[in-house]
Amino acid sequence: MNSRRLLAAVALLAGCAAAHAEHFQFTVSLSGTYSMGGTDGCVPPDFDQPACPHPGALSAQMSFDTPVSGDGSFLIVDNFGDITDFKVDLGFLDNESLFGDVNVVDGRPSGSVQAADQSETFTFDWAARTASFVYDYGDHNPNGKFAGTLSAVPEPSLALLMLAGLAGVAATRRRKTAADQA
Repeated sequence: MNSRRLLAAVALLAGCAAAHAEHFQFTVSLSGTYSMGGTDGCVPPDFDQPACPHPGALSAQMSFDTPVSGDGSFLIVDNFGDITDFKVDLGFLDNESLFGDVNVVDGRPSGSVQAADQSETFTFDWAARTASFVYDYGDHNPNGKFAGTLSAVPEPSLALLMLAGLAGVAATRRRKTAADQA
């Protein structure tokens, strides 16, 4: 295959991939309170509450793919929804069956996802750059409520990826030419 055909094939594949899906990836930074079982450490002890609240902070990575690049409403239904590869490493959400939805308006996603047992909920809004994580595992167990910000994870631009591909094609061509001359 000559290099023009190879370059045309690479450009066609890149265009097709961009036309069919969109990948989103964010860093999540949250602060709030969580409770540990019992009233130990509460000053003064409050025996009317199941646990003593403590301040805390969480950080996580969230990523997901939409079925098309463009605006729309997409469902998260375990492994059968529109959204694929939804991951957020908070609590047990990265190991649970997840349910929820993502709405993309002007390229900015927002949505909410919940564990199947409804013990954990994660909500995010890229337009406002906000996120929250709430969990309740039952009486006398850890409970928490956190809110904070989203920030984009920088991704290499398509132009940078194309330049890297061109450099690879040029290097391969030089090797082939050198091998042919030897």
